[in-house]
Amino acid sequence: MNTYNFIEEYKLDNTICDNFIKYFKKNKEYKTLGTSLRKGFVDTSIKDSTDVNFFNTSTNKNIIIFFKELSKCLNSYVEKYKIKNPMQTYICNNIQYYKPKKGYPVLHYERGRNNPTRQLVYMLYCNTVTDKGGTEFPYQNITLSAVKGKLVIWPAEFTHPHKGIISNTQEKYIVTGWIEIV
Repeated sequence: MNTYNFIEEYKLDNTICDNFIKYFKKNKEYKTLGTSLRKGFVDTSIKDSTDVNFFNTSTNKNIIIFFKELSKCLNSYVEKYKIKNPMQTYICNNIQYYKPKKGYPVLHYERGRNNPTRQLVYMLYCNTVTDKGGTEFPYQNITLSAVKGKLVIWPAEFTHPHKGIISNTQEKYIVTGWIEIV
């Protein structure tokens, strides 16, 4: 029996996380209210966040370092699961900020009609949340804690629905994006 759950955790340097939070706080150009894939527009009953987009073509030093580290983790994932499809990160990625009592508590997965080439998802926790704040994968019976520097990669498919676990007392920052088939 195959016991893989296809959810893999990696550790990135905390400096990357700190720099993403600084980038988020300084950014005015790409800061918006978060939208959900399900609706395609702001619906705070599904997702209540403030997001800052960043691009894989960025010249920002921290973003370049992040993508180099993400590539190492992605290569490890691809080797472990023997993935043969050529892939690349989607051009637009997100830093998401959740105030206390806010989050993405609705079960969802990342591939859909509007995003059929998404194969994998990545998420980096940029701060540690000690009052809940993690991510639940109910079908895999896995709950991840929000720990600064933890990078997680998993399939974008319907097999891996997930939801955020809201912290009533602490804020949460994550960086997330998608790996697509090319």
